[in-house]
Amino acid sequence: MNLASLKHKGKHSLAIISGILFFLVVAATTEVIVYLLDSKNQEHERSDVVERVSTLRARLEGELNSTLHLTRGLIAYVATHPDVQEPNFSQLVSEILTQGRNIRNIGLAKNNIITHIFPLAGNESALGLEYENNSTQWPAVKRAMEVKSTVVAGPVNLVQGGTAFIARTPIYTRKGITGLLSEHKPSYWGLASIVIDIPSLFQSAGIAEQMDGLNLALRGKDSLGAQGGMIFGDKTLFSQNPVTQSIVLPNGSWQIAAIPIDGWGSDQTVLWPVRIIGWLIALFIGTLIAALVKARATNLELALQDPLTGLPNRRLLEDRLQLLLEHHKRNKTGFGVLSIDLDGFKAINDTLGHRAGDQLLQIAATRMQSSVRASDTVCRSGGDEFIILVDDVHSRSDLEKAQQQVINKLTGNTLVEKQSIQLKASSGVAYYPEDGDSMDSLLMVSDRKMYKNKNKGKIVDIDSANRV
Repeated sequence: MNLASLKHKGKHSLAIISGILFFLVVAATTEVIVYLLDSKNQEHERSDVVERVSTLRARLEGELNSTLHLTRGLIAYVATHPDVQEPNFSQLVSEILTQGRNIRNIGLAKNNIITHIFPLAGNESALGLEYENNSTQWPAVKRAMEVKSTVVAGPVNLVQGGTAFIARTPIYTRKGITGLLSEHKPSYWGLASIVIDIPSLFQSAGIAEQMDGLNLALRGKDSLGAQGGMIFGDKTLFSQNPVTQSIVLPNGSWQIAAIPIDGWGSDQTVLWPVRIIGWLIALFIGTLIAALVKARATNLELALQDPLTGLPNRRLLEDRLQLLLEHHKRNKTGFGVLSIDLDGFKAINDTLGHRAGDQLLQIAATRMQSSVRASDTVCRSGGDEFIILVDDVHSRSDLEKAQQQVINKLTGNTLVEKQSIQLKASSGVAYYPEDGDSMDSLLMVSDRKMYKNKNKGKIVDIDSANRV
């Protein structure tokens, strides 16, 4: 073989090798583009599901809390009238049931034995039920007694037929009305139970196993969150990379999960044309990659959710605050801005580490979310600072009450990294329109009041912490 043949063969081989390498580079680059497009679609798809699940969670929490709120008067009455008589009980509960669309019946269990129930018709078999002898219901009753507060149990198979959630609240009385309270410690009377119709509750909250293109599942039997049994839906859904959120209950939680009915990334119609075109137009590959990477980075920067707490970030807060301003200017109504700063947060970071600090921020976010209405917005504005938009406030006094409610729920002992920590916070409020008619002025006033209160050792604007 002569030199010319060798050169020809070498050039031919080099052309083939170059062509193969170029094809491989183009093919690899195209696959990167397809991957980025698929990731972007999945991020958008997941973000959409997160938003819809957040709405469902808020509706269910609101519906359940409004139902539980109705029984507070009954509990207070029994605590002050331990020898409650049937006519008085029936009259009071009858009034409650006219307002509670999800309530099936309400009962009292003195010494953990059901002694009163309304309506009686259809529930006669429940009278005389001794919780301690009922292995199915006793664990939840015992837990309510241990935490000395409301516990939502269920789904429970009722002795009178059917299934329901049962919210049980322990009732305590004090013997005597004179002398030091320490001489008359609370005495356990028994329980008030509210039986909540499950189909009615979910229908009122607008929740079903399949809705709006989503498969839903709910777990957390007996308010045990992720460790609790299934309430509805397919339990395998929790292993399919779902969007999950916690539904906060008194002394517990449920966990809701959602995935698209057709699964994640089911829409692949746009990917194959991109793949084919990418293989054909190699000269534009670099430009396309740069554009997609930049677009993806921009999307990440524009994300509206704080990754640590799951709360809206500053950008989303500003958008919602602007909408509130426009709405209330048109309607000549009021709303409030509440600034909150965690006290001593830096010291916790320095002594227990940033992991503990992150956990404390998550706990604070959960407590604040559970203390406001679904129409309000809790935002992490940065570091250990939070801002709450309190919608539809009729007066400064109402705003201060909302402020006190948030602080009462937020502050107190909590367990972080196996350490008991006293969570403290300072706050300040601004009321529209008295304190300003622009975003900057309202945020500035609430922030200034917060630091003023912090410097004075106060946690709220009102003079007395007992004024609620």
